[in-house]
Amino acid sequence: MKILLINPSLLQATTGQYEEELEKERGVYPPLGLAYIAAVLEKAGHQVKIIDCDVEDNYEEKILSLTKEWQPQIVGFYAMTWSFRLAKNIADKIKLINPKIITVLGGPNVTSMSKLSLELGNFDFGVISEGELTIVELIDKLEGKNNLELEQIKGITFKKNGQIIITPPRPLIDNLDILPFPARHLLPMEKYFDVFSRQKHFATIIATRGCPFNCTFCDRKNRMGKLWRVRSPKNIADEIAEIQAKYGINEFMFFDDNLIVDKNWAYELFDRLKKLNIIWECRERVDLVNEEVLQKMKDAGCYRIRFGFEAGDNNVLKTIKKGITVEQSLACAKACKKVGIEIYGYYMIGAPGETKETIEKTIQLALRVEPSFAIFSKTILIPGTEIFEYAVSTNQISPTYWQDFLSG
Repeated sequence: MKILLINPSLLQATTGQYEEELEKERGVYPPLGLAYIAAVLEKAGHQVKIIDCDVEDNYEEKILSLTKEWQPQIVGFYAMTWSFRLAKNIADKIKLINPKIITVLGGPNVTSMSKLSLELGNFDFGVISEGELTIVELIDKLEGKNNLELEQIKGITFKKNGQIIITPPRPLIDNLDILPFPARHLLPMEKYFDVFSRQKHFATIIATRGCPFNCTFCDRKNRMGKLWRVRSPKNIADEIAEIQAKYGINEFMFFDDNLIVDKNWAYELFDRLKKLNIIWECRERVDLVNEEVLQKMKDAGCYRIRFGFEAGDNNVLKTIKKGITVEQSLACAKACKKVGIEIYGYYMIGAPGETKETIEKTIQLALRVEPSFAIFSKTILIPGTEIFEYAVSTNQISPTYWQDFLSG
């Protein structure tokens, strides 16, 4: 089959929160989720193209033109909640070109709001949570290559006789090494950059999936599960070596939530990274590092770590179930400075129980940490999170808030 995959513009959906010049320069990351889907589809023998709207001028015109000329049988979308309406609008126009084109929605929005996504959008199917195995099985069904009923395909939602069916969840992929590397050859790799990166071009990479922690403001465990799953260090190193050879890229960002849940695994990974002569950064929790770990990371090429310090008040940290203390944040910062690793700090304002005094404590924490970069964000009640349910139960937000947003 011919399959077109589309990444609706997250930059356009969120534009306006920064000054115009920064909007242009803050950077854009490749859509690795779609690239993984493309890779498994190519492996299954399908023809695949990707349009990443974040890096394309006149992307809507290009999508519609390609739809008319190439005539894909399936068009798939990856959509977060804030980019759902863009996906919906493009799907509407694709259906006008050819109503027989099968539209499939994947990503966080359909995972957290499965029924609503199909009610509001012109999508025939939704793929819930991890999509690599599900999408191949679904397309095999559509091509008549298996005898499954749609109801037997786990992890999808679809329309049938005016009703929206949601099938049982698919077990998460245990052995991540079975997945092919993301299909970066379908992306304009030269267009991706980060305002904070040291080299002009860099690549993102995902080494693990899942998060075993319980932060109330995060929906990651709903999408990727609480079980922390890893790729083998060799598999990761092989992917990096391939990127170096194909694109001449030597700077990487690990997009994982946590890289050091298992120190033995992490140390083996660091040993392999050291041999590749790269520089890299990652995201990590303050309570998972110490001077020894940080030194091994530095020796392997790590120059910056992004930490979610979140708040400068222990009661607020306890309320959001971050599982850390202010004291641990300060100890982490001290160790990073001693080893010589840059700190990129995330801080959030507006958690339950927040006051002017606790906000001031967060500001003071940032001043004491002295990060190279600091991001202060408003608390967002992401659909499907514990903090959203709390806000609804305490009548601080309408239960239809996100439905209203998606419908707007």
